[in-house]
Amino acid sequence: MGITNALASALGLLLHHSEYVDPTLIDWIKHEIDDIFGLGPATIVAVLGAVTLAFPIALMALALRRRRRARADRL
Repeated sequence: MGITNALASALGLLLHHSEYVDPTLIDWIKHEIDDIFGLGPATIVAVLGAVTLAFPIALMALALRRRRRARADRL
């Protein structure tokens, strides 16, 4: 019972909002991103989506390239 109470109190310190993030902080971060880049929300979503898709595609391309070079070295 003591471990459960200690864990609950530790988590209570971390989770001090009913939301997953601090709403004031996330609003400030969004405002700063808009000020720095001057882009709209749709553009930011498109860029982040492209980066999210490009990373695994680049990893697959590098793995295939390495595999081809390994085959060429064996021959």
